Amino acid sequence: MVASSKYEIKTKEADALRDAVAASNKEKTVLEAKNQALQKQLADGKDAEAALAARVQAHEGEIRRMSEELASARKNYEGTRITREQFISELLEKEKATGKRIQGLSERAQACEQALENLRKESAARDSEPAELDKSAERPGDNEMLKRERDILLGRVERLMEERRQEEKRRDDRFAALSEAIGKASRDVSVTSLGPALRVVLPEKVLSAKGKTTLSEGGKKTIALVGKAAAEFPTASILVSTGGKKIAGEIRAALADAGKIPGERIPVKLYEKEKGAELLLLVP
Repeated sequence: MVASSKYEIKTKEADALRDAVAASNKEKTVLEAKNQALQKQLADGKDAEAALAARVQAHEGEIRRMSEELASARKNYEGTRITREQFISELLEKEKATGKRIQGLSERAQACEQALENLRKESAARDSEPAELDKSAERPGDNEMLKRERDILLGRVERLMEERRQEEKRRDDRFAALSEAIGKASRDVSVTSLGPALRVVLPEKVLSAKGKTTLSEGGKKTIALVGKAAAEFPTASILVSTGGKKIAGEIRAALADAGKIPGERIPVKLYEKEKGAELLLLVP
């Protein structure tokens, strides 16, 4: 038998224990929920950290790329500045070469004018001879022999002048035909008529093969046309201006082969840094 007082005490203790167990279970449930929530927050934090790390790597890559682009831009800028300085130097050199070439052409023009003046004087002298003969014929005692000599001299002068006109016309017609033929062969070649001279300028891309120092097929064809035209005039000569000895020799050989022109009628002048070539066909 158990006393009722003890039973009540035990019952109260059991109730207290049950309440404590229930509270503990409840607290455990709450803690487990908090633990799950914290684990979820931890997982979310790890995902956010990974995302931030990826963004940081992307930003670092972008920074590196921009730095490389900046360095490349600086390098290109420096290179462009050097190229511009070199370009200005080349322009100055070409300007000097052009000045020398213009001076040479002026000297040739003066020589042509002097030759023309001599021809005019010679023609005037020949014209004065018939006048003198006319005066002599008016004097008493002149005979038919002086008249015949006067007529012969007049005929010679007229024939010489006519031959001169025909030769100039033949030269001008040949220059026009040569200009047309060169234009058909290459539109990049410049042809200019300067009275008794024809100036033919071949740029580098027409003169030589790409990446080589030898004549291209187009350059050989144009040079051959000039050589054949020069061969038709016994007094013709061709002045060659270019930048390299090798290419100058090939041009001279091509001219000589095409027209069978003697080498002394093909003088050559070399200009440093000249990439193309100039042919000046002179037919006085």
